[in-house]
Amino acid sequence: MTDMRKQRFLFLGHQDLSGMLRGRSVPQERRKMALAQGLPWVPGNYSIGPTNIIPADNPFGQQGEIRLLPDQDAMLALPAHDGKPAFDVVLCSARLHDDAPWPYCPRTALKAAMDRLEEEAGLTMKVGFEHEFSVKGLNQIAHPAYSVASGRTISPLAGHVLQVLAKSGIRLEQFQAEYGTDQFEISSTPADPLAAADRVVLTQEAIRDGARLFGLHASFIPKPAPNAAGNGVHIHFSLYRKGQPVTAARDWLTDVSAPFVQGILDHVESIVPFTCLSANSYLRLRPNSWVGPYVCVGLRNREAMIRLVPRQPDGDGRHPQASLEFRASDGTANVYLALAALIGAGLDGLKRQKAPINVAKNPELLGGQERKRLGLRLLPQSLPEALNAFDAKVAASWLGAELVEAYLACRREDARQFCNMSDEEAATVLQRVY
Repeated sequence: MTDMRKQRFLFLGHQDLSGMLRGRSVPQERRKMALAQGLPWVPGNYSIGPTNIIPADNPFGQQGEIRLLPDQDAMLALPAHDGKPAFDVVLCSARLHDDAPWPYCPRTALKAAMDRLEEEAGLTMKVGFEHEFSVKGLNQIAHPAYSVASGRTISPLAGHVLQVLAKSGIRLEQFQAEYGTDQFEISSTPADPLAAADRVVLTQEAIRDGARLFGLHASFIPKPAPNAAGNGVHIHFSLYRKGQPVTAARDWLTDVSAPFVQGILDHVESIVPFTCLSANSYLRLRPNSWVGPYVCVGLRNREAMIRLVPRQPDGDGRHPQASLEFRASDGTANVYLALAALIGAGLDGLKRQKAPINVAKNPELLGGQERKRLGLRLLPQSLPEALNAFDAKVAASWLGAELVEAYLACRREDARQFCNMSDEEAATVLQRVY
């Protein structure tokens, strides 16, 4: 019998239009070839949904072939365990066989957005993520939120994940217990958008794989149950010009970051279907939930959709460590498209040169008339509502019409399936895959 500890597979993967990592694996003897040449892939597979259904109106049909080309800077080594061989997961971009760009590739879309940010505005961006997730099977009593006991409960899994990630050159800033029962949070170190997105995908897989090793199930589903604490993803981003931070000064936005943020506020209905992908996502976007369901920006305000986090000022009143936190996002998202949409909207804001106001209080407590006076609106409260508010033409200017068409086909299929279920049934199905 073959010793599984000596086996090693290479998995070439991509995050598809439903935010799931899919791909193909090869044994050790084909590793060198696969890393050099990539592997063929079926275009229609990009539109497979969480229940393994391909939307009938997807633009690919049964035709065509593309190639998954690996980026060896985006690789995770999953160790052998429980009789299972080791798996090296490498993330890929998709291209045509003549090496021409494939217009549906999310990773390529993010690269293009980063290039536009630098070429059109002379800006670069650093991104960090806070991911919340739930772990089932701990069989522990309900410990106090953020307590030593809660942290100790998850520490075996945390220690394993940190070790696996470190061996692949990925670091986390924290791995901690969160507010909800069996809820935890990780924070990634800031990086350029592509590297940050790659690390998110690989870190999620490291956590899921590690949980299975310990007989647990880890899920990044936004709402494990309708009344459970929600699992969000807080996208922290900072802007730089010629290597200098330009995000905040004197406890507010700069003349660079202010119009960038206003662009996100103006176009958020065309962003949220990328950052809140599933029907389950919209159960989380409720007032008084520390989510930020009102479209506004606020200094240190966790009920604003975008929170300015200035941190310590320097002698000139600038905040070199400042970040902007986009709170209306979750772990179902295709992270490449989420970041590309934020950049696209921000660039449009820079062209319009409008600045937002600081909403320093919980918008829900302001009252309807005051919210109306300030122009505050609530984010879509369901996936069908989000799709109705979505401006495909605007999104196409950021990502390309072909990619947006394919993406919408997937979200319409999600709405068809999951909006005909109870919230409890949908959560049960979705937490198995997210």
